[in-house]
Order: sequence, then C-alpha cells, then structure tokens
Amino acid sequence: MDTKRVKEHDGTRQLESILSIDRISELPDAVALHILSFIPTIFVVRMSVVSKRWRHMWTLIHVLNFYDRRDLDYLRKPNYNRDRNKFFKLVSKCLKHPFEGTTITKFKLHVDFYGGHHRIDVWLRFPLRKKVKELDINVSPTTSRYSTLPCDLLSLTTLTVLKLCGLYLKIGSPIVSLPSLLVMEFTDIVTNDQTLNNLLLGCPCIEKLKLNCHGLQQPQVLSSNLKSLEFFQGGVQTVKVEAKNLHSFVYYGYNGSCNINLIRCASIRNLKFSNAWLLTDQWFEHLIPQLSHLESLRLHGCYGEYIKIINQQLKDLYIKDSGMRFELLEATIDTPNLVSFHYDGSSLRKISINAPGLVSFRYSSELMSLISLNASNLLNADIVLRGGLEKKTFDVKWYASLIDFLSELNGTKKMTIFSGYERAVIIPNELRAACASPLPDVKHLMYSYGELQYCSREFQQFEPKNNNG
Repeated sequence: MDTKRVKEHDGTRQLESILSIDRISELPDAVALHILSFIPTIFVVRMSVVSKRWRHMWTLIHVLNFYDRRDLDYLRKPNYNRDRNKFFKLVSKCLKHPFEGTTITKFKLHVDFYGGHHRIDVWLRFPLRKKVKELDINVSPTTSRYSTLPCDLLSLTTLTVLKLCGLYLKIGSPIVSLPSLLVMEFTDIVTNDQTLNNLLLGCPCIEKLKLNCHGLQQPQVLSSNLKSLEFFQGGVQTVKVEAKNLHSFVYYGYNGSCNINLIRCASIRNLKFSNAWLLTDQWFEHLIPQLSHLESLRLHGCYGEYIKIINQQLKDLYIKDSGMRFELLEATIDTPNLVSFHYDGSSLRKISINAPGLVSFRYSSELMSLISLNASNLLNADIVLRGGLEKKTFDVKWYASLIDFLSELNGTKKMTIFSGYERAVIIPNELRAACASPLPDVKHLMYSYGELQYCSREFQQFEPKNNNG
C-alpha cells in the first residue's frame, strides 16, 4: 500500500517520509521483547544504541544467549586472543547487571574451555541467582574439561530443562534435587554409573532423557515418569531400563555389542536402533512381541543375517542397511496391523511379509529380493532401483526376478517405479512372450527414469530429477 501511494503522488518527499518511519520502535514492549528473545545477546546489546527507547531494552529480555564462536565471528579482528578477551568482558559485564524486575527464563552459554574454572564459576552464579527455568551449558574441552559445575545448580528447584555438553561430571552422593526438571540432555559428558543414578534419583518428574556420555559401563535408567529416552552407546556393556511409562526409545550404537534390557518397558510405542550389534541375539526376536503398544519400529544399520518381527500392533516398519557391516539376508515379518513398510538397502535376499492391513510399500535397492507378500489392502507401492545398475548384467535371471517381485505387488492400486537406468525395467520381447504380465490388475502405473538424487539424511527418500511415464 505504501509503495502504491508513493507511485501515485510521484513525490520524493513522501517517499522519504515513508522510509523514515521507524516501525520497529513503534512495537509494543511485549512484542519487541519476544522478538529479541530469539536473537543472540550480543546483538541485542548492540541494538541498545539505536535509540533512547532501546537503550535499556536488553536488560528486560527473558533469554540470555552467549556463544563465543558465533559472537567472535561478529567481533572478528586480526588478534583472536584480544577478541576472545573482549567476549569475556562482554559476558561478565552483562551478567553483572542486576536485571531488576526481569525474569530470566533461559540461560545459554556456549564457550571453549582453555582451563581456569573461576571465570565460568562466576558466570554460572547468574542463573542460580535468577532461578532460571532452562539452562544450556556447553563448555567445549580444548586442553582440559570443565569439572566444577556448582553443586547448587543441581538443586535449582525452578529448573525444567537442563542441557550439558563437554563437562566432566561426578556426583559422589545423592545431593541432586530437581523436582521440576522435565528434560535432561547430556552430550559428550564424562561421568560414571553412580553419578547417573544420583541424578535420576533427584529428578522424579523427568520425562525426556538424552545420554551421550563417556565412562558409563552398566548404567541403569530407573524412572516411573520417563517418556522418551535417547541413548548413545559410547562403550557401554549393558543398559537396563525400567520405565513403565516410556513411549520412545532410541539407541545409537558405536562399536561392539551391548545388552539392552527393556523388558519392563511394555508401554513403548516408538523404537529405533541405529548401528547396533543386536539382531544376532534372540532377545530382540522375543522382545518385539512383548511390546503390546509398539507402533513404529526403525532399524538402521543393525547387524544380523536374519530378522523375525512379530507384533500385533505395529503400524510403521523401516529397515535400512548401512552397506557396510549390515548383512541382513532374510526377514520374516508377521504384523497384521502394519500400515507402512519401507526397506532401503542392498543385501536382502528373501523377505516374507504377512500384513493384511498394509497400505504403503516402499522398496529401494539394486537387488530384487525373493518376496512373499500378503497385503490385500495395499494402495501404494514405490519401487526404487538404484546404485550400480549400470554395472549389472541384465540377463534372463535379472528380469525373471523382477517379474516375480512385481507379481507379488499386483494387488496394489497404484505403483510407481523409479530407475536410474532405463534398461533395468525394459523386459525383452522374448521374455514377454513366455511370461504373463506381472501386473494385470494394477490400475495406475507410473515409471520414472533418469538421474535419481539420493538424500543421505536418515529416512529421506529418493527423488527423481526427470519424470517420464
């Protein structure tokens, strides 16, 4: 509207008048403070010189966010050490301000640690004094680790979110008292089993827990209110979880095997194992049927030649091999309520699926598995032929496998076939004459070929650049 008005009057004075309006300064304080809460503190402080109204605005924000690597880029000068000291002075000066009448809900500090605990110890008195609700401390180790986290922080009754990264954490006795804590995330933390036990004892209401720690050997996660658990192996031998209300469990393996005890977690709905040496053990085959509420199961790069999945409630199943140590050759799946199935890999030779409720089937591989499929309600089937097909010999055996594979999917209402190599799906005339059509009942069939763009991020799909059908 402003632009049209300027054009109609064709006057530079009116244009200058419109452009000179400071609309940001006209915002109500509550709106301005909400916007500023998403901005790094260093920028908020710099904005205080814009106008008299903004001079003290930074002392009213509810979120303080300091990050040396980001803020040093803003302050970059030829002398890095001088800039680092400038950053330290900025943080110290900001935290010396009393912030009278201002409730600080979140305090975030990310800084490289070069030794000398005193400066950080002083900074961490601020969130204690202001009784923050969310605390995010990342002290990245360089020459050593920060290891003197004030004990009073572990008794901050207002705290609902605690995120720690890069620290050495050791608690000798159960002095933890965090009755309001709902979320706890540890990343690159050096600790031990006893410290973890003491922490969980002091967090009776915790609902979400993420553990990426070094030094744990046989950790136990005991919590009646815990709903979500992410666990990174890090050399752990055994993990015992007793959480009757746990809904989501995610396990990221590192190397070697790990015994995982989830027997007392019957409420799990979402289960994911990534890079885990676990499918060789019978416990997995026995575990899945016992999870009567399980709805989603995702296996990414897990070790084992044969897998058997039996579950009455499972609705979503995703299996992906890593192309390295994952050698899944055969799979048996008996899941009557399964709605979505997705396989992404190159090693599977034989698969049997009993899933009358299956609606969506997606298969991405350069190998046609020997498949047996019972899915009378199948609506959509996506077949992606990928990876190294140009090096394959497309002989009678290849096309016979393709025909057998597609025949099992004949009942689907809609099928899409993607291929990066056109010859892979053009069945020779002599074979067409000898074999019946594998898809006589399919109503909608689309074929797309060309270069396929593969997204390496987990669970993302193949997308064709060229479509022809």
